[in-house]
Amino acid sequence: MSDVERTEAKSRALRRYEGSPLVAGCDSGEPRLDLYSPFGPLIGKARMTPEFIDGLNRHADGKVRADKGSEFTLPPETVFDGGEKSLMKVTEDLIQRYICQVDGHRPRRVTIEIFWVVSQYAGTPSPVHFHSGDISGVLYLKTPRIDREDDEERKTYISNRQAGYINFLIGGRQEFSRSLVSFKPIVGDFYIFPGWLLHGAEPFRGSGERRSLAFNARVER
Repeated sequence: MSDVERTEAKSRALRRYEGSPLVAGCDSGEPRLDLYSPFGPLIGKARMTPEFIDGLNRHADGKVRADKGSEFTLPPETVFDGGEKSLMKVTEDLIQRYICQVDGHRPRRVTIEIFWVVSQYAGTPSPVHFHSGDISGVLYLKTPRIDREDDEERKTYISNRQAGYINFLIGGRQEFSRSLVSFKPIVGDFYIFPGWLLHGAEPFRGSGERRSLAFNARVER
């Protein structure tokens, strides 16, 4: 390997730790104030088709317990059903693309260790936690009807909102920095994030089921 090649390889390896100097938002006053968000983990979000969601729900419908929460792993025949459009292939591709955006190049290998479904009803939280894999994700398959939804959405996670949002947290209270982001569950939304990133689902007041699919994956760079 030449000196140039060694330098390029080292730069490639180190660049994954650099934030992107891209504008994340702006204040259009005079002079214009651009805002950057270069630090911390990236959260990917994709949108799955209704047909994709329906296929997973058909399998899960026979496993969940009505009005009582449950959790179960997906068998290989469900994970690989559909060939190139299977849950396995679609998830692997999303992880590859996510890593490419973060690192600047695709990983050598992605190994998904497990897929599982979580079914929850009113009043049930998923306490803040992290996962064992390098990359994890959440796909929403069903969402409940929220009582007094407008009132709940005026609150935040910290002020005891109970609308079933997923919340990601990093660090603590620091001046001029943000440490929490919340997303409203929407059927078909698929989030991908580092497995170490703290996250949890708040409880909800309402009727119906909050059903989500999660996974853990290992990545070889």
